[in-house]
Amino acid sequence: MGDRNGPEHAKIRPEGEIMENVIFTSSQRDLPPLDSSAYRLLQILADGRKYPRDYLCSQIGGGFRAYLQQLKGDKFNFWLIHTEIGVHAGRKQNFYWLDERHFSQDWELDKNARIISKKEYKDRSFSVAKLALRRVEKAREEKAKADEEYFKTILSRKSAKG
Repeated sequence: MGDRNGPEHAKIRPEGEIMENVIFTSSQRDLPPLDSSAYRLLQILADGRKYPRDYLCSQIGGGFRAYLQQLKGDKFNFWLIHTEIGVHAGRKQNFYWLDERHFSQDWELDKNARIISKKEYKDRSFSVAKLALRRVEKAREEKAKADEEYFKTILSRKSAKG
């Protein structure tokens, strides 16, 4: 993790030691396959440091957000990954880091972090569903107006010619 593109304020610990702390309180269901990009992302975040979006993209690829969503969601049992906006290399961007409770080696703290993450995830899901429902109603109204205009204009011309 001593990559020059990563956070400079970090204390370097052996990667194996870091993942052992995370794995200690994790069930099999919580962990992505070892050869997956989601696991690589978890490895990076497992030291508790804040990582800028550009760094994660350079290590995992531009699609790292899909792996982030997998970790934060039901697929791997709701890892609590924090986000804040900051500046890296002169650019404003998101920074990501894993909640310290996941590598505390305390079963209760890890469980609490997952409960918090699950609540945040379900809150977001509920908000998106409400917006979608409103959008359906608006789309229905817009479609009805478009249908009316179509029938009034296009079909009336066809029936006048035919």
